[in-house]
Amino acid sequence: MRRPPLIVPLAALALLAAACGGADASGGAGQVVIRMSDPGNSGFLAVAKRDGTLDAALAKVNAKVKWAGDFSVFAPAAQAINAGSLDIATGSITAGVTALAVKPSFKIFATVPPDLAGEGIVVKKDSPIRSVADLAGRSVAVGHGGTSEYLLLKALRTFDVPVEKVKRVYLPPPQTAPVFGSGEVDSWSTFSTFLIPAVTDLNARILADGAAIKSDNYVIYVAANKLLDEHPEVVKALFEFIRAGSAKEIADPAAYQNVFTKAGPQAVQGAQQDLVVGIRKKGRPVQAVTPAEIAKYQEVAKFFLEQKVLTAPLDVSRHVVTGIGGGER
Repeated sequence: MRRPPLIVPLAALALLAAACGGADASGGAGQVVIRMSDPGNSGFLAVAKRDGTLDAALAKVNAKVKWAGDFSVFAPAAQAINAGSLDIATGSITAGVTALAVKPSFKIFATVPPDLAGEGIVVKKDSPIRSVADLAGRSVAVGHGGTSEYLLLKALRTFDVPVEKVKRVYLPPPQTAPVFGSGEVDSWSTFSTFLIPAVTDLNARILADGAAIKSDNYVIYVAANKLLDEHPEVVKALFEFIRAGSAKEIADPAAYQNVFTKAGPQAVQGAQQDLVVGIRKKGRPVQAVTPAEIAKYQEVAKFFLEQKVLTAPLDVSRHVVTGIGGGER
């Protein structure tokens, strides 16, 4: 899925008005401004930011994008949407269900099948832990209530390991790398943002990936209810753009790395780049949400309820827009 939710100052009221269909920051009457997380240095949205192709696509529906902060995990992005300072966000359904359980002001409008190669549980290469069963009596670093915790709990169920036999050490993902690297925990349940550098820089190996775990951790794209209600044509145009862009990236992932800089902490090089490209090639493009995906989402919510991550049942279908690429909403 690390960053605090954005607070909207009075100076941003004009931007909020624009996002709801008012004048945009440059004075264009009626232009819709959609605020999205900054895409960073890789991916099709980074390319779109660099070359302006997203704005060109949105201009056809009298809209434009405003890159509004960096949200590489979903929880703070969901909080920002609820606070009225973000319109579009992406994350995982496992983080999504916990956010949906607390009166969200957004709905899921697009999805991607699970990143089975890019998520999982890692241990050090020289660790005696050779299987998920070996985690019994060991400690595993996890983030609370999202992808990380889901992957661990799902792995334990898949391999019939009693949950109470494994110690969960709750840490924010950015703080986990040094803890894992120093050997203070035996294992780390994580996803591509952190899994890849763990493998390339922290002498880690993947104990069980998403495929072995039988993960149903779909990627989700969400839009603010206000934007969906007032400007569904803008969300549809955005959906068509990200569907096409994601397919292009999967076909040639190397071309979408190091978009703005090829050096420094934002760049990926060498073994890390090779791993990123290899994982991305196994990915799937963005697609509309269908009843089949909703059923998978519901299974995740049910699983989290059984594991006491959620405290009450959640009907995910109430928070989904279906048929965004055509058909009923």
